[in-house]
Amino acid sequence: MIGLAGACLLLAACPVTAQEAGGPGQGQVAHLPPQEAMDLNREGKVLYRAGHFSEARAKYALAKELDPDFVGAWLNLACANAREEHFAEATEQAVALIRHAYVPGAREVMEAADLGALQIRPEWLAKLKTALGEAAVEWGKAAQAGFFFVARSQPPVKLEGQGVLVLGMNQEIFAWLPGSGRYLPITAEDGRVLAFVKSPDGRRIVFLRAGRLVRAPGQPDLLRGLSVRQLDLTSMALGPAIDVPGDVRQMTMWSSGRGGVEMEVAKPEGELDKFRFDGQTLEPVGVIRGRSSAGVHPVTLTAAGVAPGRRVVADPACGFSANDEADAQGLPRIRVSARQSFFLDARYGAGLDGLAFPGSVASPSKALSPARKTR
Repeated sequence: MIGLAGACLLLAACPVTAQEAGGPGQGQVAHLPPQEAMDLNREGKVLYRAGHFSEARAKYALAKELDPDFVGAWLNLACANAREEHFAEATEQAVALIRHAYVPGAREVMEAADLGALQIRPEWLAKLKTALGEAAVEWGKAAQAGFFFVARSQPPVKLEGQGVLVLGMNQEIFAWLPGSGRYLPITAEDGRVLAFVKSPDGRRIVFLRAGRLVRAPGQPDLLRGLSVRQLDLTSMALGPAIDVPGDVRQMTMWSSGRGGVEMEVAKPEGELDKFRFDGQTLEPVGVIRGRSSAGVHPVTLTAAGVAPGRRVVADPACGFSANDEADAQGLPRIRVSARQSFFLDARYGAGLDGLAFPGSVASPSKALSPARKTR
């Protein structure tokens, strides 16, 4: 296995745009700031809670200087400025964060309670809205050139025991840009993404969001509370999360090629429901035919997660293919083959269409250090 620095050299024949070479994003799937930066951020939070905002701001600024991709420190710096009523500085920091890391920076900025003051003054809100619109288009444009996959941003949560278990799997969708070896986070769904399909034109993705896993003695495991959601990559606009009705034994979805996604949902009693999803509504239908069309790749989710995907050619122009494999430690990874082979840099596991759920059997991931909070 070689690192991504080598990968960039391997795939040098792929076109590298200025946006890919110097644009937004992080150099690995699960970004972990250096210990010194996390220590400074933690010290800043202690000062912040005590009301010492100026001292906290100094700690956050040092943490951000050490690691410009440390979203938590950057956000905390903006909040500290806002609490000191330095609203112009807070707006400047918030705008810069949105432009540098649209996902997850935009959501963090707009949901931070201590930045609420920036949304009540027209001049500050206008700057935020401008940054949100421009950064979304830039991020989506860069992402469309990428290779999409599901990866864990933290160690997997094992699903043990009986009853109704929450599916908080620490999984999101990422795009790998083969021309530069960079990664872009695509979703910020609190780690609840289970699987996805991409439209044939590459402009939209539809993904399944987790609910719960239902386990009862002597009964098959079921999925409950699933929802489906569309993301328009041209604007990074999210559609509503539409609930999949009832308990689910198995769910298969695929792009229909007609601007939507078709689904077959196997229920506990054995009946098979059919739906068409257009990004806004989940419409029951009697017959669906797109699954048998050429080039269609169905993705199937069960109570065991997503089975390993097939081998796919990600970009013939770049001369590489990708397939689900495991690394030397047994972690699920995506192997990319060009002149040589290497794994995408997803330290907690990745899959082409999704990942299997870790069960009660001991997992090699237990040997990893626990994930440290970065905010």
